[in-house]
Amino acid sequence: MGYNVMTALREQEAHVKAAVKAGADIIFSGAGIPAKLPEYVEGSNTKIAPIVSTARSAQVVLKYWDRKYHRTADLVIVEGPLAGGHLGFSKEELDGWKPGNYEEEFRSIRKVLRSYEEKYHCQIPLVAAGGIWDAVKVEEMENLGADAVQVATRFIPTEECDADIRYKEA
Repeated sequence: MGYNVMTALREQEAHVKAAVKAGADIIFSGAGIPAKLPEYVEGSNTKIAPIVSTARSAQVVLKYWDRKYHRTADLVIVEGPLAGGHLGFSKEELDGWKPGNYEEEFRSIRKVLRSYEEKYHCQIPLVAAGGIWDAVKVEEMENLGADAVQVATRFIPTEECDADIRYKEA
């Protein structure tokens, strides 16, 4: 079982520790730089996964964790410009986005991960998220180096989703 605990939450530490106590297999954390996430799961078997948008944000998180906690991520989620939620892009960046211009950024994130994979002798799975809704998009992301994809927003209008009908129809 995994839990997504936003860095922006006032009580992030308490939420992460409660999830760990409940037996969380993994904690995902974005909406900011999850700098202290390794500290919150210390002494447990819970894995940690930052959610990033750019190579720079991936480098900041992983470099900090390496220096302060002597560890790296167990998995990294990359939310591209088409992801819903708390993105790491400015309005200007999103307004200027065009299909295909995020590919190089994604490849750069993969390069950042490779340096930490080498240092820690591990594989850090890279999960692509945002704008993925069919097999064509899945294949595109695999060709860019994704190990997996995350599909979320596409499920909002389904019967299984408990969101308000007005939200589903928006």
